[in-house]
Amino acid sequence: MCALLCPLMRAQAEGFVIRGRIAGMPDGVSVALLTEEKLPSRTLAETTVRKGRFELRGKVDKPTVCTLIINNLSIVSGDDFSQIRWTYTPVFVDNVKMTVETPHYDSIPHQAAVSPSFRITGGEIQRDFTEWHLLAENGMNRLEHAWDFIASHPRSAVSAWLGNRLMRQGYNLTIDEVERLERAIESVPADPARFSDFKQNCAYARQTAKYRPLVDLALNDTEGLPCRLTEVVPTGKIVIVDFWATWCAPCMMAIGPIKELAERYPERLAVVGVSCDENLKAWKAAIEKKQVHWPQYVLPKASYQEMLEKYQINGFPYFLILDEKGRVIENPHNVEAIRKTVEELCG
Repeated sequence: MCALLCPLMRAQAEGFVIRGRIAGMPDGVSVALLTEEKLPSRTLAETTVRKGRFELRGKVDKPTVCTLIINNLSIVSGDDFSQIRWTYTPVFVDNVKMTVETPHYDSIPHQAAVSPSFRITGGEIQRDFTEWHLLAENGMNRLEHAWDFIASHPRSAVSAWLGNRLMRQGYNLTIDEVERLERAIESVPADPARFSDFKQNCAYARQTAKYRPLVDLALNDTEGLPCRLTEVVPTGKIVIVDFWATWCAPCMMAIGPIKELAERYPERLAVVGVSCDENLKAWKAAIEKKQVHWPQYVLPKASYQEMLEKYQINGFPYFLILDEKGRVIENPHNVEAIRKTVEELCG
């Protein structure tokens, strides 16, 4: 037993190694490994190609989804931008030896994790990650495939990663789907930290399941007076809650179409704006410039972080639609989805 375990423990202590020996890869090509799961991204390792070979070494505290970036920018001369080649390969990095397998430099896909002539091998987690991408690429419904993968891999770190992604963007799942996810992933021996995050996310997702009441947040109004989100959202109407910011271009572009809907259905529809701006002058100036007539509130700094955590979202814009009883019935991802739902409910 010791003879079997010691090499594994030694490899984990030493960290990861990612090697490639690829025909047609010119000397001087840059290769870097960057973290992908949280912003800001961090560079874990980088090198340049010599004699068609490269080797990246480093160590991760826990299995981490990364991006392997390969580019020839430093060796392209002049202004011939057509010769510049960048590739971005998703890879699930653990402290094991990994190999980039492809017959030629030109066979590396631009962004795919795997293709008929390209893959990264090494370690159980990366094997599952490749299997997931093969499953997802071979069908149109990635969401359905995610559920299928989780059901067939109840102890995989990739399943926990997918489960956490499914629960991001609060009010995206029903309570039955949240409970189904919680039952499906039994444990993750290869990534206990991710499994712990998954269990916490399940608890949050129970509160932000479809048809549940709105999770409350502390706000300030335009006069700086404190209030609560659940206090300012009216009942008896369909309500759009628009979480936005002045520095968010899609947020600003959404104001016009939302205003059009509010003017079309004044008796049936209400809108509440919630900004995460820290620059209150810019926030108030944008409200005036856009002639936004519905109530506007701003998140204090502590509530902003609380929202990202409890609503399980990564950023803005973020929209919710509530029914007349104050239950969240949809989390539309864009203006067209908002328009379609509002027209169905109010038309």
